[in-house]
Amino acid sequence: MLDVKTVFDTLETRCPKLGGPVTFEYCRKVEDGLPCSKSLICWEMMFPVEEYMARVLTQEEWREVFEQPPKARLDVILEVAAQAPEGTEKDRI
Repeated sequence: MLDVKTVFDTLETRCPKLGGPVTFEYCRKVEDGLPCSKSLICWEMMFPVEEYMARVLTQEEWREVFEQPPKARLDVILEVAAQAPEGTEKDRI
């Protein structure tokens, strides 16, 4: 049986945030199980992604992902830096 939620998961495109290829599966659940806020733009040429998202997300999830103002670039950079491992003593020298 075809699972509607995962039918596009193996498709790949270039991620403007990461700078390399990613699967739709990654984009679909990258934000703590929710899609990337840019997924409608990145995937619109590959398949009807807006219709897909409207079917698989609740209205609350849709609003949380697609109707919030984007984070400031500096905030995103600081969040990523905070999540990065500290490295070893050798790396700091």
